[in-house]
Amino acid sequence: MSVRRVRDALAAVLGPDAHVEHRVNHTGTDKLSFAVQVGGQRLWAKVAADADEEDSMATWAEVAGLLALRHAAPEVLDVLSVDGRTALLFPYIDARPATRSTLHERYDEAAELLAGLHADRELAERLGQPTTTAACFRTVWLERFEADLDVVEGYVAKDLHAYLEDQVDLLGSLVAALDDEVHAAVHGDPWHENFLLEPERLWLLDWEDLAVGDPVVDDAILRHDAVGTDLHHWPEEPTYEVARRALMLDDVVDVAADWVENAEPLVRRQKEAAYLAGLEGYRDEFS
Repeated sequence: MSVRRVRDALAAVLGPDAHVEHRVNHTGTDKLSFAVQVGGQRLWAKVAADADEEDSMATWAEVAGLLALRHAAPEVLDVLSVDGRTALLFPYIDARPATRSTLHERYDEAAELLAGLHADRELAERLGQPTTTAACFRTVWLERFEADLDVVEGYVAKDLHAYLEDQVDLLGSLVAALDDEVHAAVHGDPWHENFLLEPERLWLLDWEDLAVGDPVVDDAILRHDAVGTDLHHWPEEPTYEVARRALMLDDVVDVAADWVENAEPLVRRQKEAAYLAGLEGYRDEFS
């Protein structure tokens, strides 16, 4: 995948007046997001990076009207084909990106926004059939952790890799016991980098992970990011206990994979420090 090739193809689709610049996300890898200017109009474009994103972009485009009308998503202006890939075109939103601290200040608003999404029966029906909490957690966390362990093998010490494999297996056994049926629309990644803030409203971005699932996923991700992992912030329920554990393990395994996959020296150092801090916190909590 060549970012330059996709950038040039997007510019060609948008016309001779288009100026397109790639924007790197927090991992520094794999995402095809672009700031666009056509004439005097500022826009934003997201291009599918792989087959999974092709499917997720198609789902997003199919329900984009409902998301914009009811759930603070940006409007999808157009669906494009760019170098054989699906691309979504959005208006540029001139609003302040959230940080952990500013999202903490507006936690209740964000939680209310997500509660509205989870209560939208029409949207859930359009997204698919009911699932179970276990299947949802496996998709959101376990499958990714298993792939991440393959990525980091050979980069972390053998004993650390074995420890992380054991922790993922343990998490899998805890997840398997969560067999309640669930049927709600779930955003899948409502952390601070996916919120924009205006004085009177929030915007929720990046709906690629939209699916039928357990609302605890969204609530736990928001809690972990904006409030923290201290137990007194979390409901005393088995589903939340497992989700909290998964998110603390995410701070180790997924961030370590970001460290391995990134070529930018500064980002690599930041990711290495972050995964080591996550590892210390996880071991302190669960050893």
